[in-house]
Amino acid sequence: MILVTTTTPVLARPANINLGEEVDAYINETMKRLPIPGIAVGIVKDDKVLYLQGYGTANVDGDPVTPQTPFMLASVTKSFTALAVHQLADAGRVDLDRPVQTYLPEFRLGNAQFAASITVRHLLDHTSGISTMAGTEPYLHSPATTFDEALHKLARYNPKQKPGEQYEYSNWNYVLLGEIISRASGMPFAEYMQTNILDPLEMTQASFADYHTLPGVATSNLIVLGMPVPYDEKYIPVMLSAGYLTASAEDMVHYLIPYFNQGQYHDHSLLPAQGRGWYNVTWNWQPGYPANINYGFSGGNNSINTNIQLFPLHKLGVVVLMNTRLDGMFPAPSANEIAFNIGRIVNNLPCDLPSNRGFYGTYILLDGFLALMVASIVWQASHLKNKPNSKPVNVRIGIIFDLLLSIAIFILPIVLKTRWHIILYHRPETTFPLLIIGVSLGVLGLIKLLRNKNETE
Repeated sequence: MILVTTTTPVLARPANINLGEEVDAYINETMKRLPIPGIAVGIVKDDKVLYLQGYGTANVDGDPVTPQTPFMLASVTKSFTALAVHQLADAGRVDLDRPVQTYLPEFRLGNAQFAASITVRHLLDHTSGISTMAGTEPYLHSPATTFDEALHKLARYNPKQKPGEQYEYSNWNYVLLGEIISRASGMPFAEYMQTNILDPLEMTQASFADYHTLPGVATSNLIVLGMPVPYDEKYIPVMLSAGYLTASAEDMVHYLIPYFNQGQYHDHSLLPAQGRGWYNVTWNWQPGYPANINYGFSGGNNSINTNIQLFPLHKLGVVVLMNTRLDGMFPAPSANEIAFNIGRIVNNLPCDLPSNRGFYGTYILLDGFLALMVASIVWQASHLKNKPNSKPVNVRIGIIFDLLLSIAIFILPIVLKTRWHIILYHRPETTFPLLIIGVSLGVLGLIKLLRNKNETE
């Protein structure tokens, strides 16, 4: 996900201020306030690495996080895929304004006209019309799904927006770009990325291989009812170009440097220099002098959260890698917020420590609600055989309460702009109990309704 915000004018850092001490203090206090097992941080300025550090534990064995600890990058991978597309465009192998079907003739959608008019640039900029929800469908997140199988299912999808009409983030855009890279280059996607991006950037811990096979990798932690629990993220080959690069903070500072040096990393040219200007997070060239803004690109699986922050005016870049994700279910402090605040620290600007009130408060309410509903269901079920002795009005209130709450639970995916089969697939540890509660309350309400009707006749 790409975020763009304005920043406050930079102030010079006094010489007596120790950057490492300030960043350490900020991260350590953040980890005290929130259930984050491990974080890795990297900071670059121009073509120099200002700071690299790891905090906390990387895995269930208790290994410490270091700058060399590989983390799954999740959707930050998409920025690498965008770089590869721009490289191929510069080499004349891809035309960003040609239809996707030029490179993937079998690409189809339910609306043939829309499918034929989607360009490579639409995919890059998330303006293809393919929805966020389509990119979260379980078939696209299954380790067994091949690209051809996924493409066959996508062919039944009908976009609601015309290509180029509206921005809407979707994993599908970058899954398609990964295949375009492979076909245009004549190389498997991972091989092209290794040869043309990872190796020139000396990203020695980075890999598109199954993260389970990588030594020293940070393992993830799922937030369950407010507590981090070790979690085994699946490796999804079909999603390789959309979210399955693994890299360390040390690797990532190498990656940030070319953003501020016109695509150059030491003696390697990832993209050609183009005069005055800068690259945004998806490697689109922005001519002229940068305004005082920052670009953020976040990645997040169920239990991983990563972010890169670019401050083009100040030629400053920050990377934050976390082996958990706090905002997976509810709004909460994220790697984006942490990385942005580190940027403010570097620029000698005040920053707020992340608040834990909203995070823990939300989960206290959720945990309390689930416990209360379970107790209510057990109590109601145990008294079903008893002859009711409550007043008719109280009986009706109880029936209405059960049915309305059941309906509210069933329509929750609509409110969240998703579907039950999607949230059950991605977050079963929370949504399955919630669904069971909804079904149980509905059944109890209907039983009591029929019972009350028979007794009043």
